[in-house]
Amino acid sequence: MTSVLQFFSLENRRVLSNAFYLSLMQVANFGLPLLTVPYLIRMLGVELFGMLAFVSAVMNYVSVIIDYGFNLTAARDVACNRDDLYTLNLLFNNIQTFKSCLITFSVIILALINWKTDFLHEYAALYWLTFFSIVVNAYFPTWFFQGIEKMHFVSMINILSKLVFTVGVFVFVRDKNDYLLVPFLAMVGAMIPLLISIWLLTNRFGLRFQKPNLFFLKKLMITSWYVFLSQLKITLFSSTNIVLLGMISGPIAVGYYVAAEKVMRALALAQSPITNALFPFIAKKMQENKSGAISLLKKISFLGSGIYILVLSLFFYFSNYLVVLLYSDTMEASVWVLKVILIVPLLIFLNNIFGTQILLNTGRDKSFFYVLLFAAVLSLSLCFILTYYFSYQGTAIALLVTELFIVIAFFFLVRKDLLYA
Repeated sequence: MTSVLQFFSLENRRVLSNAFYLSLMQVANFGLPLLTVPYLIRMLGVELFGMLAFVSAVMNYVSVIIDYGFNLTAARDVACNRDDLYTLNLLFNNIQTFKSCLITFSVIILALINWKTDFLHEYAALYWLTFFSIVVNAYFPTWFFQGIEKMHFVSMINILSKLVFTVGVFVFVRDKNDYLLVPFLAMVGAMIPLLISIWLLTNRFGLRFQKPNLFFLKKLMITSWYVFLSQLKITLFSSTNIVLLGMISGPIAVGYYVAAEKVMRALALAQSPITNALFPFIAKKMQENKSGAISLLKKISFLGSGIYILVLSLFFYFSNYLVVLLYSDTMEASVWVLKVILIVPLLIFLNNIFGTQILLNTGRDKSFFYVLLFAAVLSLSLCFILTYYFSYQGTAIALLVTELFIVIAFFFLVRKDLLYA
């Protein structure tokens, strides 16, 4: 532990600084909205809350398609070209142009689904409002600020955004008739960081809007392809479980499952500030000293695992009290789910170290992709079968088994790197 802290404090204070600001952003992105979950369950009821969660899970597919893996590949490219304004300008303009094309494609598909099927029917307004909130978020260039390691800009404006959403929910959502205000407030809140980021990029960092370069755009599409597919697979087993649960068991079952998953995701996202701040740093460090970078990751993995085991054990012991405290005694069905999936944050942490930090930063994007492809197939199979027979309890088991598979597969792929570092 001492060597890790010493390494950061003496040589790479910028990493710790960015981790701190990413922590603030993570609290804003997940912690503040998490405060609204108990309130929404009480105001809207379990069924409507479950419907909101179901629609969000469906729209997560759109979010991943629009992002196209740029949150990782573009951050890596920016980190390696942070002093080259010409390349940064090419990255920004071509990525935003490509996202615009993907958004247009998504609008057409969603409109066709709305026209040709009854899938959207009763909740069409909810789907469209959620979609447009995702579109606004998609344009926000977190990848740029992460790559240049200037996360304090992102953190401050994201906190403001989420405060607007959180306060808006408590002020305006009063009963079941106000459920459409939830995605609307999310969309309004997302506009704030987007507008501020455009001003920062043009006035602080000197970027300019220009026509896309077709050759550069094609290169971006190719280099991000496997990461995009990998993240699509991640969405298949992080969102499809909720979609299948909603289609098989209904929104009430979704409400029970998502209430527990929100707590688990909050614990899982606690490590994101460190891992997100590490990614561009490790990308650069791998080029200079691969052995040293992996040695540092080993130390971080041991330290992080120890902390997670302690924290998750406490949450497991107090899970009954926690669920009742957060959601009331009407949500006791969520306790079992929470106990089953509490180990998942530790598995996600190790998956990030082995997969994102080592495999992606050593150019093994295809290996990363194939692991997640098999995981997606496994998740879909397990989720369909177990959800059909055991409802939300089966969904929880499917998630746990899938994450276990990923961490084992990633470990075997990087075991030689870890051994010889």
